[in-house]
Amino acid sequence: MTISTTSPSQPDPAPAPTVGRARRGTARRRPDRQSNRLLKRLHFFAGIICAPLILVASVTGLLYAFAPTIEKVVYHDMLTASAPENPTDAEPVSDLVRTARAEHPELPLAGVRLGKPDETTRVLFSDPDLPESTLRAVFLDPYTGEVKGDTTQYGSSAALPFRQWLSNGHRNLWLGENGRLYSETAASWLGVLAVGGLAMWWTRNRSVKAMLRTGGKGRTRTMRRHGATGTVIAVGMVFLTVTGLTWSSVAGTNIGEWRSQLDWVKPTVTTELAGMPDPTPDAGAADAGPHAGHEGHQMAAGASTVSGLNAGAIDRVAATARAEFSAPLTITPPTAEGAAWSAAEDRAAFRFTLDAVAVDWATGKVTDRVDFSSWPFFAKVSEWLINLHMGLLFGWVNQLVLGLLAAAIIAMVGFGYAMWWKRRPRTGGAVVAGAPPRAGWGRPTRGTLLLAAVLVGYSVIAPLFGITCAVFLVVSAGYDLVRRARGAAVTAGPGMSAGPGVPGGPGASPSNGTASTSGSRAR
Repeated sequence: MTISTTSPSQPDPAPAPTVGRARRGTARRRPDRQSNRLLKRLHFFAGIICAPLILVASVTGLLYAFAPTIEKVVYHDMLTASAPENPTDAEPVSDLVRTARAEHPELPLAGVRLGKPDETTRVLFSDPDLPESTLRAVFLDPYTGEVKGDTTQYGSSAALPFRQWLSNGHRNLWLGENGRLYSETAASWLGVLAVGGLAMWWTRNRSVKAMLRTGGKGRTRTMRRHGATGTVIAVGMVFLTVTGLTWSSVAGTNIGEWRSQLDWVKPTVTTELAGMPDPTPDAGAADAGPHAGHEGHQMAAGASTVSGLNAGAIDRVAATARAEFSAPLTITPPTAEGAAWSAAEDRAAFRFTLDAVAVDWATGKVTDRVDFSSWPFFAKVSEWLINLHMGLLFGWVNQLVLGLLAAAIIAMVGFGYAMWWKRRPRTGGAVVAGAPPRAGWGRPTRGTLLLAAVLVGYSVIAPLFGITCAVFLVVSAGYDLVRRARGAAVTAGPGMSAGPGVPGGPGASPSNGTASTSGSRAR
C-alpha cells in the first residue's frame, strides 16, 4: 500500500522531469560545485600527506624563531666586551688582527666584524674545511686584545654554531642538500593550503564573524577551531611560503634567475682602484703598479699575496668604516691585486638599511658607495622580508610573532588530523576514507579552469608543488576508480546491495533517473 503525500484539494504534482532534463539541471548546478569540490579534495589529500612536512618545518621554525635571542645567552661571555668609560681607548684593529692570525696563521683573512661598544670584535678567516658560507671567527675584546673565543660564523646574519645548527634543521632536516626538498615541499604547499582553506571557509560562512567562531561540539568544534586559526594566520602562512621559497633548492634557483633578469638583486660596490692593474685572482704583490702610498703594503693572504693587508691599511679602513656607519659592520679585504677594501652594515634589529662603501686602503678615502636607497624596490622588499623571516628586523618582537605563528600552524595541523580521525570509518577502511566527493568527470567549469590555470602557473615557480600536486590528483582519481569498481562488484553480487555513494546504493536515484511520486514510508 502506498500513502499519498498530496492533499485531495490540491492538483496532482507536476510530472517528474525526464532523464535529459535531470541531466541538464545537474549540469546547470555543477558550476557551483565542481571547482569547490576539487579545491576541497585537493585540500584534503594535501593536508593528509603534506601536513607531516609542514609540522616538522613548524617545529624547527618555532625553535629557530628565538635562536637570535638564545644565541646571546649561550655565547654571552664570547660576545660581550668589557667596555671602558672611554670607548676610544680601544686597541688598534690591526693589533686584533695580528693576535687572531697567531691563532690561525695558515688561514687567509676574510674580514673583520666590528661590534657595538659592549661587543667583541670578530676576526674572520676562510677555512676550506668548513661548509659553504661558514667562516672561522676569533672573538677578541677590543679594549684589552684578549681572545674571548674561537668558533665559526655562518651566513650574512653572522649566525654562531647553535643558530646555524637550528637553521640547518629547519632548512634541510640535517640531511644535507637532499633534505632541502622537504622544506621546499612544505613551504610550497603551506601557502596553497592557506589560500585554498580560506576560500572554502569563506564559502561556508560568508562573514568574518562566522569564520572566527570556535564553539560547538565534537567535530564541528574542531573544524571551527581549524578554520578560525587559519583565518587569523593566513597572511602569515603566505608570507612564510614566499620568503621560504627564496631559500629553496629548485624554486629558489628559479626565483634567483628571474630576479637577476628583472634587475631585482642587491647591487654591490666596485672595488677596483684607479691607476692599479685590473684585479685578477692570481695576481701577486710584484704585479702592483705605481700608486701613491701603495708600495710595500703587503701581507700574506693565504696562498697569494696582495696589497692592502698591512697594519696601516687595516686601521685606515676601519676608521673610515666607523665614520660612515654605525656598528655592527664588517670590513672585507681585497682578494686580488688592485682592489679596494669594502665595508658594509650588518643585519641587526631595527636596521632597515644596508649601505656599503669601497675604501682605498692607502688613503682611507671612499672610492665607491651603494646606499640602500639606490637599491631596486623589489630588492629592498626582499631584504626586509628575509630579515622578518629570520626574526632579525624587529628584534624580540619579531621573534615572538614568528613563534606564535609557528605554534598556530602546529595547532592547525593537529586540528586537521583530529577532524579526519573523527570522520574515519568506525569499522576500518581506507586511509583516505572520508574524503570530499569528487568534482566529477563532466565538462570543466570556468571556476575549475581558473583554478587549474593558477595551479599550473604556480607550478612553474615551484616545480616541487607541481609534481606533488599531480601525484595527489592521480591518487585521488585512482581512489575513485577503485571505489567505483568495488561498488560495481558488490552490486553485481546475488542478493547484495551497493554501499552509499555508488550506483544502486542507498540514497541513489532510480535507474531511469526519475523521481518517485510514492512516499518512502510505505510498509
